[in-house]
Amino acid sequence: FLSKEYKYENLILAILAIFAIVLGALIVAEILQVSPDFFLIGGFPKVFAWILISLGVVSLLLVLWPFYRPSLVELRHVTGSKRSEFISNVVVVLIFVLFLVGVFILYDLGIGAFIKWVS
Repeated sequence: FLSKEYKYENLILAILAIFAIVLGALIVAEILQVSPDFFLIGGFPKVFAWILISLGVVSLLLVLWPFYRPSLVELRHVTGSKRSEFISNVVVVLIFVLFLVGVFILYDLGIGAFIKWVS
């Protein structure tokens, strides 16, 4: 009974979860007002808003869990690198970042000179 999955079940739940989170956030920010004489939630709009946000977050976690479950199994197979390999990777990344900084500085100087020339 409960084990059957429908084709768009997760998509609909994700849309409803996002809608609940946004609606709750609008009520908390007082952009959306709840009439004080509204049945049950009129006296406690902030409590209702936080319940909406909580249910939305739980629903999003339920939607995303099937996507992340296989990756958690694969994390057990990951091993750390040796110290020398780690340091060489850090050096390569730092050199690459410095190279990109130089490229962007050259782009900035070139575009700045072009704008001065056009002006």
